[in-house]
Amino acid sequence: MTAEKAAGVALPARAEKPYARAVSFAKWLIGLALVAYTALAVVHTEFNPLKLLAGAASAKEILSEIVHPDWSVLPSLLRLMNETVEMALIGTLLAIIISFPLSFLAAKNLMLGSAAGRVVYAVVRLIFNVLRAFEPMLLALLFVLMVGIGPFPGVLALGLHSVGMLGKLFSESIEAIDPGPVEAIQACGGNRFQVIWYGVLPQVAPTFLAFSIYRWDINIRMSIILGIVGAGGIGYFLLQYLSLLQYSKVSTAFILILIVVTALDSASAWLRTRLGQK
Repeated sequence: MTAEKAAGVALPARAEKPYARAVSFAKWLIGLALVAYTALAVVHTEFNPLKLLAGAASAKEILSEIVHPDWSVLPSLLRLMNETVEMALIGTLLAIIISFPLSFLAAKNLMLGSAAGRVVYAVVRLIFNVLRAFEPMLLALLFVLMVGIGPFPGVLALGLHSVGMLGKLFSESIEAIDPGPVEAIQACGGNRFQVIWYGVLPQVAPTFLAFSIYRWDINIRMSIILGIVGAGGIGYFLLQYLSLLQYSKVSTAFILILIVVTALDSASAWLRTRLGQK
């Protein structure tokens, strides 16, 4: 306690920093700008719940057909659903084959020890970023134009996009390993291959497998959507049914998709749990 305080003398208030008011004013401006932009977004997107309520009456006929599925198309839909799952499977396997070796080149703890390694690391990381930037729908549309309608462009689109996703996940798993085994092998004179084979792979193999299963689960959902642009699978016929207003067949397709996706999701979650992943 100072002498002034002990004597009961009031100390002058600390001078406010010269930029404090400017910062506070800027925060208010930013907040008002966000509110104004949100209001404009509501106007531009024509957000109006009353329209939804008004359209409920016209949806009565559609709902009456949806609740009465047309089971006559089930055999053909089963074949197309199987094609959808196969597209996701082959696309995921293609991504694993490509991203597995590249992920070691995109791991900081393995590549930043030399100038050449840093260049390779930067290039591979850039490839992963570029592949992740393109949505599977855009890639599928591009490949449909290149190779025609069918499941093959869907496989290519899912595969390339998944290379970027799996490559990132794989490389980050490698970067998170325990360096102890790697240093021990290096201390014994092990070469780069032996370091990866005995020091890295045993630590990341379960994680790699879990990520691969999870990616296949995601690709199954994506492959359904890719059919809309002609990339094979059940999505293409789902779009046709919607275009022809055949809602009873749409209902059958939705039910089948729900059952298959739920079953595969449960199987995927069980496998990843067995591998020690959430």
